[in-house]
Amino acid sequence: MRGVVVVGTLLWIVPATAGAQSVVPGLKVHTLRPSGPDTVVYQRTVTRAGRDTSAGMRTVVLRVTRAPGGTRLLEVEQRFPAAGGGEIVDTAVADLQTLRAVAHRSHQPTKTMRFDFMESDAVGSVVIRGAAGDSTEAVHQALGGPIFDSNVIDLVVAALPLRTGYTVELPFFIYERGGRVPMPVAVRERATVAFPVHGRRDVWIVTVGVPGAPATVWVDRRTGAVLRIRYDIAARNLSFTDERVTRLG
Repeated sequence: MRGVVVVGTLLWIVPATAGAQSVVPGLKVHTLRPSGPDTVVYQRTVTRAGRDTSAGMRTVVLRVTRAPGGTRLLEVEQRFPAAGGGEIVDTAVADLQTLRAVAHRSHQPTKTMRFDFMESDAVGSVVIRGAAGDSTEAVHQALGGPIFDSNVIDLVVAALPLRTGYTVELPFFIYERGGRVPMPVAVRERATVAFPVHGRRDVWIVTVGVPGAPATVWVDRRTGAVLRIRYDIAARNLSFTDERVTRLG
């Protein structure tokens, strides 16, 4: 029922249904397909009570791999500073054609998470590191069908058939909220925006109803690149913004 694919030192379990199974019936996404490893760097800024503070860089490396049976996968490795110090490394694997989540690994200073997304379930484990030793919790969450990984919200948004007035509800995986989380996505407007590195660009400004941290994504209309993404966390009176510094190809 399942095949495996080795990417570097990581082992991904690929469900038998991997392939062109859309997450939302009838929804076609248009993914960017790098011919080789592609690295994009974002400058992160945290805004608290109106004051901006640089918070380092988020580096995103995209690779296309192939699973047994020929399914092409998109591996997205992200590295960024952890809030309490250290570095977080998140790796999401999705079906290249549909962006349906296949697997996720997260290595953080205080915990490690491993999830594989099967036909209708997420299975894996969460390891918490503590002074008295590590504790492991097995994870088995019902998803009710295919799903997107919330760690690549910006890439999913950029792959949508964006247009004026476009709206859709998409299911994203968030382990801490029980697995499947429906989120409304809407094109707020088309605008010309000045960016620090890229100058004035014609963009779609898209909102995503992430629970507790609604997101706004700026997508370049000509290239489909994500130029900026911001999360607003009202409960903590802060927001953080990732600004693309890698030049457009």
